[in-house]
Amino acid sequence: MGKNLLRTIFFILIILISLIIFGFSAQDGETSGGISKAVITKIADIIKVKENIRNEFIIEGEKIIRKLAHFAIYTALGIFSMSFMKTFNLSNKKQALITLTWGFLYACTDEIHQLFSNGRNASFLDVLLDTFGVAFGILLVIIIIFIINKVKNNIEKKKLVV
Repeated sequence: MGKNLLRTIFFILIILISLIIFGFSAQDGETSGGISKAVITKIADIIKVKENIRNEFIIEGEKIIRKLAHFAIYTALGIFSMSFMKTFNLSNKKQALITLTWGFLYACTDEIHQLFSNGRNASFLDVLLDTFGVAFGILLVIIIIFIINKVKNNIEKKKLVV
């Protein structure tokens, strides 16, 4: 697949994930909390949390689900952004730095956006968590490319031996 096609695909994925993040940030506090609560309630049902601790499990679990959602969606942003950067002839360091900077700046604007959504607030800790998600996405891309290159090299070495 050509670099221009890959670049276009990853750019579209960046736009889509950014729009999804924007949509989540536009939700009011009740809607946003309701989604997290529904997820943790389903988990409580599946693992059969005892009634005497169920309410506390759901309250505390909702916070964890919200933070995991932040991390996960920004990991996807990091994966798509780093993959996009890989289509340019820059050093790994520059690609990672540009991707991390973009992720951090988008996380900042996302938190500012939440200030304008009813029942929501901005949190620098969320910016940091989002940025760590982007960094994790970058790391995953680097590891996957490393593995792919190792496999390719091993295949080529076997071809030379035959």
